[in-house]
Amino acid sequence: MKSGDVKSPPAPPADRPDGRRERWRTHREERRREFVDAAIAAIRAVGPHISLDDVCRQAKVTKPVLYRHFRDKDDLHRAVLEQVATEILIPRITGELARVHGDDRDLLRAAIGAYVALVREERDLYRYAMAHNDLGEGGDFVGSVEAAIAGAVGILVATRQDEPTDDAETVAYAIVGMVQLATNRWLDRPTMSEEAFVATLTDLAWVGLSPRVAAGPD
Repeated sequence: MKSGDVKSPPAPPADRPDGRRERWRTHREERRREFVDAAIAAIRAVGPHISLDDVCRQAKVTKPVLYRHFRDKDDLHRAVLEQVATEILIPRITGELARVHGDDRDLLRAAIGAYVALVREERDLYRYAMAHNDLGEGGDFVGSVEAAIAGAVGILVATRQDEPTDDAETVAYAIVGMVQLATNRWLDRPTMSEEAFVATLTDLAWVGLSPRVAAGPD
């Protein structure tokens, strides 16, 4: 080696993903999913006021095992709310709306009918979600479902009447609020058939909505 020549140190090996760490992360996600599925099954079997014992019985595990995958019971509740909203309720409502090929009133009836049918069929999940809706950190179940319906109605108003977005949202959420409160009451006291109930809500909502869409652009 000539004087002044200095060998560079060997380059450090390129970072490689830790396969074990990735497998463990995937395993934990799968286990969390299993426990959330068990909680949803427990709600459907027992009712909206389930306990952690009910979830553990459904999942066939002990509480210490459950707590390895959730910080606390609120963390479990938030995970359940997110899955119920994103995988059960919102897809059902948006799917019903996507199949509508009628006029504006048909779209409105479909949105109301989908919400009412879903709440009736998944009554315990709905009541569970309402009871735990104030958890925060992504647990705003009611807000996400309201947004799914209001979004469809708001777009209808905005495109037909070329209304500003804030005005369209005001109209949409006014309709959603009416439907939600009336449906809560109807679940407790079903004084008319579901078909008649949806028709009544559609008539009432259309009174407020029709002036804003009837004169829209052709």
